[in-house]
Amino acid sequence: MKNACIIEISYIDPESYVSLANHDLRKEILKTLYRRALNSPISKQELAESIGVNYHQLVYQLNNHLKEFWTVGSEKKVRGTRMELIEPLHRNAIFITLGKENTIYLVDPLAGLFGSLARVGTRCDFCTEEEAKKCLEFIKNCSCASTINKIETEILIRNKRKQPFRPIDHAIVCALRGISKGEKCVITIPCENCAYINRFVKIEGLTGC
Repeated sequence: MKNACIIEISYIDPESYVSLANHDLRKEILKTLYRRALNSPISKQELAESIGVNYHQLVYQLNNHLKEFWTVGSEKKVRGTRMELIEPLHRNAIFITLGKENTIYLVDPLAGLFGSLARVGTRCDFCTEEEAKKCLEFIKNCSCASTINKIETEILIRNKRKQPFRPIDHAIVCALRGISKGEKCVITIPCENCAYINRFVKIEGLTGC
């Protein structure tokens, strides 16, 4: 299941979030990297051309401000020299951080969502209620994310999330529980069941399952 919808919620520190969310080029670099390298790594030159920026400008941002988000996936020889092919360090990651009064901020590079949960929502919001219900069947198999208590419900509602909650809402709650332990929440939904991934793959012209 190459393009399974793997929801991997990780915590990002507030400083890293602000540095990213308030910088349009960094957001564009991450979004393009996560999409172009969904199935296989790409060269920095390819990434720069896709974004339409100078190669050295891209490398500066990658090395100085985005190094926690990417890694070298492989290398290949080009005219006697080694060229690095890069990919997301965690290709399925959706990052969250907490602000004042339990405000949740989200970074979902693949979906191109950067901002407060109340403002940008989640990738699951692109799906219909019926599609979301199918995905929630897989959530039931996750002991951590299957239930949301009263306090957690209040936090989600404060962040403008509406019931019935979507799969990523459940995963966010699961991840919030694990912050103190440094744990993340990972939920896998087969791509034949994930309407968002299916639409995304079709729009981007990527290879399916």
